[in-house]
Amino acid sequence: KSKAEINKNNLDKADGHSEKTFVLKSPYDKLQLVGRYWPVSGVNEPNAVVLFVHGSGEHCQRYRHVAQFFNKHQILCGAYDLRGHGLSDGEKGFIPCMDATLDDLECVIQYIRKDLGFTRPLVIYAHGTGCNNCLAHILQRRESRLDCQAMILSTPSICLKERPTSLAFLASRVVATLNPRLRLPVNGNYSNEYTNDKEIVEAYRTDELVHDRWPAQTISVLLKLGKLLETTVVQFPVPVMIQHGTDDKITPIEKIQKWAQERVKGDDVTFKSWPGHYHEIHNDMGREDIFNHALEWIEKRFKIEQN
Repeated sequence: KSKAEINKNNLDKADGHSEKTFVLKSPYDKLQLVGRYWPVSGVNEPNAVVLFVHGSGEHCQRYRHVAQFFNKHQILCGAYDLRGHGLSDGEKGFIPCMDATLDDLECVIQYIRKDLGFTRPLVIYAHGTGCNNCLAHILQRRESRLDCQAMILSTPSICLKERPTSLAFLASRVVATLNPRLRLPVNGNYSNEYTNDKEIVEAYRTDELVHDRWPAQTISVLLKLGKLLETTVVQFPVPVMIQHGTDDKITPIEKIQKWAQERVKGDDVTFKSWPGHYHEIHNDMGREDIFNHALEWIEKRFKIEQN
Protein backbone atom coordinates (compact mmCIF):
# COMPACT_ATOMS: atom_id res chain seq x y z
CA LYS A 1 0.00 0.00 0.00
CA SER A 2 1.04 3.59 -0.55
CA LYS A 3 1.60 5.84 2.45
CA ALA A 4 -1.48 7.86 1.46
CA GLU A 5 -3.65 4.71 1.54
CA ILE A 6 -2.22 3.64 4.88
CA ASN A 7 -2.80 7.11 6.31
CA LYS A 8 -6.41 7.25 5.12
CA ASN A 9 -7.23 3.79 6.46
CA ASN A 10 -5.76 4.57 9.86
CA LEU A 11 -7.18 8.07 10.12
CA ASP A 12 -10.62 6.64 9.37
CA LYS A 13 -10.27 4.43 12.46
CA ALA A 14 -10.26 7.55 14.61
CA ASP A 15 -13.69 8.71 13.43
CA GLY A 16 -16.12 8.72 16.32
CA HIS A 17 -16.57 10.28 19.73
CA SER A 18 -14.10 8.13 21.66
CA GLU A 19 -11.00 8.96 19.61
CA LYS A 20 -9.91 12.11 17.81
CA THR A 21 -7.09 12.83 15.37
CA PHE A 22 -4.96 15.97 15.30
CA VAL A 23 -2.31 17.17 12.88
CA LEU A 24 0.47 19.62 13.79
CA LYS A 25 3.41 21.25 12.07
CA SER A 26 6.72 20.80 13.87
CA PRO A 27 8.24 24.16 14.83
CA TYR A 28 11.64 22.70 13.90
CA ASP A 29 11.04 22.21 10.16
CA LYS A 30 7.24 22.29 9.59
CA LEU A 31 7.15 18.51 9.23
CA GLN A 32 3.63 17.14 9.72
CA LEU A 33 3.00 15.26 12.96
CA VAL A 34 -0.12 13.14 13.42
CA GLY A 35 -1.54 12.37 16.83
CA ARG A 36 -4.57 11.04 18.66
CA TYR A 37 -6.41 11.93 21.81
CA TRP A 38 -9.05 10.07 23.75
CA PRO A 39 -11.47 12.40 25.57
CA VAL A 40 -13.39 11.32 28.65
CA SER A 41 -17.02 10.83 27.73
CA GLY A 42 -19.49 13.08 29.56
CA VAL A 43 -16.81 15.07 31.40
CA ASN A 44 -15.80 18.64 30.56
CA GLU A 45 -12.62 18.63 32.63
CA PRO A 46 -10.78 15.31 33.22
CA ASN A 47 -8.99 14.48 36.46
CA ALA A 48 -5.64 14.44 34.66
CA VAL A 49 -4.06 14.13 31.23
CA VAL A 50 -1.69 11.34 30.16
CA LEU A 51 0.53 11.85 27.10
CA PHE A 52 2.08 8.70 25.62
CA VAL A 53 5.51 8.99 23.97
CA HIS A 54 6.11 5.77 22.07
CA GLY A 55 9.35 3.90 21.37
CA SER A 56 11.44 3.36 18.24
CA GLY A 57 9.86 1.78 15.20
CA GLU A 58 6.27 1.73 16.50
CA HIS A 59 3.38 4.21 16.59
CA CYS A 60 0.88 5.76 18.97
CA GLN A 61 -2.12 3.61 18.04
CA ARG A 62 -0.44 0.74 19.91
CA TYR A 63 -1.38 2.60 23.12
CA ARG A 64 -5.10 2.75 22.41
CA HIS A 65 -5.92 0.03 24.96
CA VAL A 66 -3.95 1.86 27.67
CA ALA A 67 -5.79 5.09 26.86
CA GLN A 68 -9.13 3.31 27.08
CA PHE A 69 -8.23 2.05 30.55
CA PHE A 70 -7.38 5.54 31.81
CA ASN A 71 -10.51 6.97 30.17
CA LYS A 72 -12.62 4.76 32.43
CA HIS A 73 -11.06 6.61 35.37
CA GLN A 74 -11.72 10.10 33.96
CA ILE A 75 -8.21 10.64 32.65
CA LEU A 76 -7.87 12.06 29.14
CA CYS A 77 -5.09 10.54 27.03
CA GLY A 78 -3.12 11.84 24.07
CA ALA A 79 -0.34 10.48 21.89
CA TYR A 80 1.48 11.26 18.67
CA ASP A 81 3.59 9.49 16.10
CA LEU A 82 7.22 10.56 16.32
CA ARG A 83 8.71 12.01 13.14
CA GLY A 84 9.48 9.24 10.67
CA HIS A 85 7.05 6.93 12.48
CA GLY A 86 3.46 5.83 12.00
CA LEU A 87 1.35 8.40 10.17
CA SER A 88 3.69 11.34 10.77
CA ASP A 89 5.76 12.61 7.87
CA GLY A 90 9.48 12.13 7.44
CA GLU A 91 11.74 9.41 6.15
CA LYS A 92 11.25 6.19 8.11
CA GLY A 93 13.22 6.34 11.34
CA PHE A 94 15.16 9.47 10.37
CA ILE A 95 16.10 11.90 13.17
CA PRO A 96 18.09 14.92 11.95
CA CYS A 97 19.05 15.89 15.52
CA MET A 98 17.70 15.82 19.07
CA ASP A 99 16.49 19.42 18.77
CA ALA A 100 13.92 18.28 16.20
CA THR A 101 12.62 15.57 18.52
CA LEU A 102 12.46 17.92 21.50
CA ASP A 103 10.71 20.64 19.50
CA ASP A 104 8.11 18.07 18.43
CA LEU A 105 7.45 17.04 22.04
CA GLU A 106 7.05 20.64 23.17
CA CYS A 107 4.71 21.31 20.26
CA VAL A 108 2.38 18.45 21.20
CA ILE A 109 2.19 19.52 24.85
CA GLN A 110 1.47 23.08 23.78
CA TYR A 111 -1.36 21.79 21.58
CA ILE A 112 -2.89 19.90 24.52
CA ARG A 113 -2.64 22.95 26.76
CA LYS A 114 -3.59 25.80 24.42
CA ASP A 115 -5.60 24.32 21.54
CA LEU A 116 -7.47 21.66 23.50
CA GLY A 117 -7.51 23.83 26.62
CA PHE A 118 -6.78 21.15 29.20
CA THR A 119 -5.24 22.57 32.37
CA ARG A 120 -5.28 19.55 34.67
CA PRO A 121 -2.00 17.85 35.70
CA LEU A 122 -0.25 16.30 32.71
CA VAL A 123 1.64 13.03 33.09
CA ILE A 124 4.05 11.89 30.39
CA TYR A 125 3.93 8.11 29.99
CA ALA A 126 6.95 7.23 27.87
CA HIS A 127 8.22 3.88 26.64
CA GLY A 128 11.65 2.72 25.43
CA THR A 129 13.45 5.42 23.45
CA GLY A 130 10.47 7.68 24.16
CA CYS A 131 11.86 7.81 27.71
CA ASN A 132 15.22 8.90 26.33
CA ASN A 133 13.56 11.83 24.57
CA CYS A 134 12.09 13.04 27.86
CA LEU A 135 15.40 12.61 29.67
CA ALA A 136 17.18 14.50 26.90
CA HIS A 137 14.79 17.41 27.38
CA ILE A 138 15.57 17.58 31.10
CA LEU A 139 19.32 17.61 30.44
CA GLN A 140 19.48 19.78 27.34
CA ARG A 141 16.70 22.31 27.97
CA ARG A 142 16.93 23.12 31.64
CA GLU A 143 15.73 26.69 31.05
CA SER A 144 12.49 25.60 29.31
CA ARG A 145 10.92 22.84 31.37
CA LEU A 146 8.17 20.76 29.83
CA ASP A 147 4.69 21.67 31.03
CA CYS A 148 4.15 18.32 32.70
CA GLN A 149 3.64 17.53 36.36
CA ALA A 150 4.87 13.92 36.49
CA MET A 151 6.56 11.25 34.37
CA ILE A 152 6.24 7.50 34.05
CA LEU A 153 9.25 5.99 32.29
CA SER A 154 8.47 2.47 31.16
CA THR A 155 11.50 0.30 30.30
CA PRO A 156 13.80 3.17 29.27
CA SER A 157 16.20 2.15 26.48
CA ILE A 158 19.34 3.50 28.08
CA CYS A 159 21.59 0.59 29.00
CA LEU A 160 21.40 -1.93 26.18
CA LYS A 161 22.29 -5.60 26.62
CA GLU A 162 25.46 -5.05 24.60
CA ARG A 163 27.02 -1.62 24.92
CA PRO A 164 28.38 -0.21 21.62
CA THR A 165 32.17 -0.15 21.45
CA SER A 166 34.13 3.07 21.01
CA LEU A 167 34.91 1.95 17.47
CA ALA A 168 31.21 1.44 16.69
CA PHE A 169 30.41 4.84 18.15
CA LEU A 170 33.10 6.51 16.03
CA ALA A 171 32.05 4.59 12.91
CA SER A 172 28.43 5.69 13.30
CA ARG A 173 29.48 9.34 13.47
CA VAL A 174 31.72 9.04 10.43
CA VAL A 175 29.05 7.31 8.34
CA ALA A 176 26.40 9.79 9.53
CA THR A 177 28.60 12.65 8.35
CA LEU A 178 29.33 11.12 4.94
CA ASN A 179 25.90 9.64 4.23
CA PRO A 180 23.34 10.41 6.98
CA ARG A 181 20.52 8.49 5.27
CA LEU A 182 22.46 5.29 4.67
CA ARG A 183 20.61 2.32 6.16
CA LEU A 184 22.91 0.50 8.55
CA PRO A 185 22.48 -3.25 9.23
CA VAL A 186 20.55 -2.87 12.48
CA ASN A 187 17.71 -5.34 12.99
CA GLY A 188 15.46 -6.31 15.84
CA ASN A 189 11.94 -4.94 15.55
CA TYR A 190 10.66 -7.92 13.58
CA SER A 191 12.69 -10.64 15.29
CA ASN A 192 12.63 -9.65 18.96
CA GLU A 193 9.78 -10.65 21.25
CA TYR A 194 8.95 -7.47 23.12
CA THR A 195 6.01 -8.96 25.01
CA ASN A 196 4.97 -12.32 26.42
CA ASP A 197 1.58 -12.03 24.68
CA LYS A 198 2.02 -14.08 21.49
CA GLU A 199 -0.97 -12.48 19.75
CA ILE A 200 0.50 -9.01 20.19
CA VAL A 201 3.91 -10.24 18.97
CA GLU A 202 2.29 -11.49 15.76
CA ALA A 203 0.24 -8.32 15.33
CA TYR A 204 3.40 -6.25 15.77
CA ARG A 205 5.27 -8.18 13.09
CA THR A 206 2.46 -7.69 10.56
CA ASP A 207 1.65 -4.07 11.47
CA GLU A 208 2.03 -1.91 8.35
CA LEU A 209 2.92 1.11 10.49
CA VAL A 210 5.81 -0.61 12.30
CA HIS A 211 9.24 -0.31 10.72
CA ASP A 212 12.77 -1.62 11.20
CA ARG A 213 14.82 0.91 9.27
CA TRP A 214 17.55 2.97 10.90
CA PRO A 215 19.54 5.60 9.01
CA ALA A 216 23.12 6.29 10.06
CA GLN A 217 22.21 9.75 11.34
CA THR A 218 19.54 8.35 13.65
CA ILE A 219 21.88 5.73 15.07
CA SER A 220 24.55 8.36 15.64
CA VAL A 221 22.09 10.66 17.44
CA LEU A 222 20.77 7.85 19.65
CA LEU A 223 24.23 6.51 20.52
CA LYS A 224 25.39 9.99 21.48
CA LEU A 225 22.31 10.48 23.65
CA GLY A 226 22.72 7.04 25.22
CA LYS A 227 26.28 7.84 26.23
CA LEU A 228 25.14 11.14 27.75
CA LEU A 229 22.37 9.47 29.75
CA GLU A 230 24.63 6.70 31.05
CA THR A 231 27.19 9.17 32.37
CA THR A 232 25.11 12.15 33.53
CA VAL A 233 22.98 12.69 36.64
CA VAL A 234 19.36 13.50 35.78
CA GLN A 235 17.64 15.79 38.29
CA PHE A 236 13.90 15.32 37.90
CA PRO A 237 11.88 18.49 38.54
CA VAL A 238 8.66 16.44 38.86
CA PRO A 239 7.66 13.10 40.41
CA VAL A 240 8.87 10.15 38.34
CA MET A 241 8.19 6.43 38.33
CA ILE A 242 10.60 4.17 36.45
CA GLN A 243 9.18 0.72 35.78
CA HIS A 244 10.84 -2.29 34.20
CA GLY A 245 10.19 -5.96 33.50
CA THR A 246 12.60 -8.45 35.05
CA ASP A 247 12.62 -10.57 31.87
CA ASP A 248 13.29 -7.70 29.47
CA LYS A 249 15.89 -8.97 26.99
CA ILE A 250 16.40 -5.60 25.27
CA THR A 251 17.42 -3.49 28.25
CA PRO A 252 18.39 -5.75 31.19
CA ILE A 253 16.79 -4.64 34.44
CA GLU A 254 20.06 -4.96 36.38
CA LYS A 255 21.63 -2.22 34.28
CA ILE A 256 18.57 0.02 34.52
CA GLN A 257 18.43 -0.41 38.31
CA LYS A 258 22.10 0.53 38.57
CA TRP A 259 21.53 3.56 36.33
CA ALA A 260 18.52 4.65 38.41
CA GLN A 261 20.45 4.32 41.67
CA GLU A 262 23.48 6.23 40.43
CA ARG A 263 22.09 8.77 37.95
CA VAL A 264 18.48 9.55 38.87
CA LYS A 265 17.81 12.27 41.45
CA GLY A 266 14.66 14.04 42.56
CA ASP A 267 12.28 14.66 45.45
CA ASP A 268 9.88 11.89 44.39
CA VAL A 269 11.54 8.98 42.58
CA THR A 270 10.00 5.49 42.44
CA PHE A 271 11.48 2.36 40.86
CA LYS A 272 9.05 -0.48 40.20
CA SER A 273 10.16 -3.89 38.93
CA TRP A 274 7.67 -6.26 37.34
CA PRO A 275 8.61 -9.96 37.74
CA GLY A 276 8.18 -12.05 34.60
CA HIS A 277 7.47 -9.11 32.33
CA TYR A 278 9.22 -8.29 29.06
CA HIS A 279 10.13 -5.02 27.31
CA GLU A 280 6.58 -3.85 26.57
CA ILE A 281 5.07 -4.36 30.00
CA HIS A 282 1.91 -2.51 28.91
CA ASN A 283 1.36 -5.26 26.30
CA ASP A 284 2.23 -8.25 28.49
CA MET A 285 -0.16 -10.82 29.88
CA GLY A 286 -1.29 -9.41 33.21
CA ARG A 287 -1.02 -5.83 31.93
CA GLU A 288 -4.06 -4.82 33.99
CA ASP A 289 -1.80 -4.87 37.07
CA ILE A 290 0.57 -2.42 35.37
CA PHE A 291 -2.33 -0.13 34.44
CA ASN A 292 -3.81 -0.18 37.94
CA HIS A 293 -0.45 0.52 39.54
CA ALA A 294 0.13 3.52 37.25
CA LEU A 295 -3.38 4.79 37.99
CA GLU A 296 -2.84 4.56 41.75
CA TRP A 297 0.52 6.31 41.42
CA ILE A 298 -1.06 9.19 39.47
CA GLU A 299 -4.05 9.51 41.80
CA LYS A 300 -1.80 9.61 44.86
CA ARG A 301 0.43 12.36 43.41
CA PHE A 302 -2.48 14.62 42.51
CA LYS A 303 -4.89 13.64 45.29
CA ILE A 304 -7.50 12.36 42.85
CA GLU A 305 -10.47 10.62 44.44
CA GLN A 306 -12.48 8.12 42.44
CA ASN A 307 -16.23 8.69 42.34
